[in-house]
Amino acid sequence: MCPIEHGVYAVGLVARVSRRGGVMLGYFFGPTRKDAPSAEWLQSLQPRQAVLTCRFKSLSLYSGEWRLLEAIPAFDRTVWPLPAFHRFDGTTTYRPGMSTVQDWRVEYSDDNLIVPLYETPALLADLRLSDDVVLDNQSLAATVNQILNQRIHSVDMVQWQ
Repeated sequence: MCPIEHGVYAVGLVARVSRRGGVMLGYFFGPTRKDAPSAEWLQSLQPRQAVLTCRFKSLSLYSGEWRLLEAIPAFDRTVWPLPAFHRFDGTTTYRPGMSTVQDWRVEYSDDNLIVPLYETPALLADLRLSDDVVLDNQSLAATVNQILNQRIHSVDMVQWQ
């Protein structure tokens, strides 16, 4: 469980761990909650229910700041895919009569979440992908909290499916 405010948590699922260490891929779910969800709720999770899928630094997990819940039995990587990400690097390419700013579609391999496997110029649809950043524990908590406050209030106030 990822702490997002004092005594308030979001549930996260670690879907990939980089072999080189330090970075993980997680799916994060609402609503906010004060207590751990039931095992049945955890086992019913699906990627489409995630409010955020991102790469994040693993220090909070290893330091014990995050409360670990039970593992999903028979975790299947094909059900929990490694998504592509969007990166804007701020570069501008100048051509006579026009300039273009480059956005990128970035893809990582299952075992290396640090060095991209592929980087290709982004298409229009790629601009909707999650940003290619590695969130630390504070920025991850703030991002998840902001998303959940915009979309879902609390497990105490709504029925979450």
